[in-house]
Amino acid sequence: MHKYNLDNLKPFKSKWQNKPTKLIRIPERLEKEILAYAYQLDNDINPSQSLVTEKIKEISIKIDNKEKGYKSNSASQLIKDIQQLINEVN
Repeated sequence: MHKYNLDNLKPFKSKWQNKPTKLIRIPERLEKEILAYAYQLDNDINPSQSLVTEKIKEISIKIDNKEKGYKSNSASQLIKDIQQLINEVN
């Protein structure tokens, strides 16, 4: 049996905040999305909250552009509230 010298090896520093980590198998085509989601969770970012924020921004843009179905006839206060929410989140 060979005796290996481990003195020259540097300790591995994980990029993950939450430990311990575990090796898992995932489909290659889903790798980027799954890792992005996992990194958000690891950094205490709520991905569903980010999605809500993005959707509200999309609605606000449609309102600003007065797209069909987003004209501000009697919903002016709702529009102001949505825009205020976007500003608070950012």
